[in-house]
Amino acid sequence: MVVRLANNFRVSAGKKLPGKQSFSEILEERNYLTLNAKLLAWGIFLIFFIENGTLGLIPKQFYFVYRNMRVSDFLLYGLTAYALFNVKEFPRLYHSRAMLIPKILLLYFLFQFVVSSMMYDYNFIELFFRLKGIWMCFLIFPFLLLIKRRALGYLIKIMLPVAIVSNLLYILSAVTGIAFLPDIGISEQNLPGGLKVFRVYGGTFYGELFFLGFIYQWMTKRFRVYQLFLAILFIIPHILAFGRSAWVYFTLTIIIMLVWYSLKMKEFKLAIRQIVLMLVLIFGLFYSFTRFVPQSDYLFEAIEARVEQGQEDIKYKEGTFGTRIANIDALLKLWQSSNIFIGIGMHPLWVVRPETVEENIYAWGFSDVGWASVLTAYGLIGFILAVLFQVYYFVISLKVMKNAVYNDLLVFFVLVFISRLFFDTVINYSYSGLSVGLWGFWSITFYIAALVVKYENIKERYEL
Repeated sequence: MVVRLANNFRVSAGKKLPGKQSFSEILEERNYLTLNAKLLAWGIFLIFFIENGTLGLIPKQFYFVYRNMRVSDFLLYGLTAYALFNVKEFPRLYHSRAMLIPKILLLYFLFQFVVSSMMYDYNFIELFFRLKGIWMCFLIFPFLLLIKRRALGYLIKIMLPVAIVSNLLYILSAVTGIAFLPDIGISEQNLPGGLKVFRVYGGTFYGELFFLGFIYQWMTKRFRVYQLFLAILFIIPHILAFGRSAWVYFTLTIIIMLVWYSLKMKEFKLAIRQIVLMLVLIFGLFYSFTRFVPQSDYLFEAIEARVEQGQEDIKYKEGTFGTRIANIDALLKLWQSSNIFIGIGMHPLWVVRPETVEENIYAWGFSDVGWASVLTAYGLIGFILAVLFQVYYFVISLKVMKNAVYNDLLVFFVLVFISRLFFDTVINYSYSGLSVGLWGFWSITFYIAALVVKYENIKERYEL
């Protein structure tokens, strides 16, 4: 899937190359990957691999350098510096109009970090390394360099085996309640009707993107039977996670891809074909779930109970929904009693265990309530930047998709980005509302990089 989705530009053996071409240009035309491109891909992979607990293959203490400083931290900072040092390889992307808001946000985060360190008299180095979620946003520069060096397919290729293993272990953890993956959270949840299930948090290593990627390829390229088994493997963990918002998000993304491709091709037969493919996926998923997942009947009842529970929570403002509403009120009061323009900043509470009941309320609110946490932490300035981010990227993503010519891998990521922006704005608005959160935009960093590249590729042609 990965290699076929990437753009392949090859030069035939008998074609004479212009004499003034450099060696690097010849390699780029032939789609050869240079050593520095592969090393960059491996560096990015190792950051995600270590941060996701390494699947228990290597004891995690081997990755710690000192206290909470890990090898992945230094890889992150090293790759960021390396990408900025080599910005001459992607100057057009770096200076793109589509990169303006992320660069402003990154500068604002640095400003907030300096102010917060002085305001709370917290150890500068200690706070820096504890705020790694913020600095993950800087990966946008290594991502841009990675795409420019045409190593995106290579990165996904080396991520696929880890995704397969982690999703298998996740399923085992969700069914048994035993942590087969390190650094995951497992809790037992009571559902209506006396049902109890294990909920597992984390550990699927981007299986959701592979799942959506296979569906995208079936629509735009070709359906392959063996990919059906992988798609089912990657979606089952998200069913067992009992995350209602995740179920809605996947459904929304698939609908967006189906509608986009049908409108683009303007052929009724293609729409029928896509519907048939989705029916095949649903049938295969149902068969696999009932045949291979233990206690499937019980889990089906639990899924139905989880949906009913969500409806009741929203109606009576109870459960998770009720807690989020209460946390929004608490955060808004904290914001109003602090600096309205720059917020409370990067408070040590973010990275230090809360000790009082009040601190627990704030900590839960910061981690779970998107727009309110941004407003409280970064004030009106940060909140306005986040809103501009949301609106601008939604508009520019629609323009890019309207004018995209090739159904390549970058288009897939832009489609997922559109779905994420729409989902956060309209569906999750009560507690999410923004794609920029307390920890910046690190979870969508690659989507932004993909959009910037596609935007620059078609800007001159269509004068966007």
